[in-house]
Amino acid sequence: MLQQVMTNPGEIIFREVPVPEVKDDQVLVKIMNIGICGSDIHVYHGKHPFTKYPVTQGHEVSGEIAKVGKDVTEFHEGQKVTIEPQVYCGQCYPCRHGKYNLCEELKVMGFQTTGTASEYFAVDASKVTPIPEDMSYEEGAMIEPLAVAVHGVKQVGDVKGLNIAVLGAGPIGNLVAQAAKGMGAAKVMITDVSDLRLDKAKECGIDVCVNTMEKDFGEAMVEAFGPDKQM
Repeated sequence: MLQQVMTNPGEIIFREVPVPEVKDDQVLVKIMNIGICGSDIHVYHGKHPFTKYPVTQGHEVSGEIAKVGKDVTEFHEGQKVTIEPQVYCGQCYPCRHGKYNLCEELKVMGFQTTGTASEYFAVDASKVTPIPEDMSYEEGAMIEPLAVAVHGVKQVGDVKGLNIAVLGAGPIGNLVAQAAKGMGAAKVMITDVSDLRLDKAKECGIDVCVNTMEKDFGEAMVEAFGPDKQM
């Protein structure tokens, strides 16, 4: 099968490697779609402080299960899935308290360990999440960045009925704004200095999109949320 490898900053090759063997508790996923994250671009330019070369990238991903290990009962061949890219120890204090994103031995696929940029990828079944059959593979690959946004909104608490301002309309900011709306926010304003990103936010249904190179942020707050700027 083909596998992507970034050998050095700015240098990507594709090599032939064997299809990985599947362990008893793993599934083999046929990779269908991979997103390109801002962090992937940092790696490409040699500016990611925690990535060494060579590295196979790919952590925003969707695919189809091609094979299941003999101990795996919750998945079946042909099922659409996405993959959780964090590799954590499960034993340290953060892991034991549900904060595995702070694992003392944390590795992330595509940065400190092999990513999914190959035709097939073997992964522990515990890191696989099924996606609806009517969801496209392109949408499925967006679940990982969407999870980042949902987690961020949850840090605020219950946003139902609140007015929310999101600073920055890049992909994560856009998803944060969408997540806030989806979780019941009354009105969401998003700001940026890029009309391209603001147009995309408007296309995604964000209520108020403001270019702060053209409009004062304070004035925009009053226009969006009233003179008390009530959030």
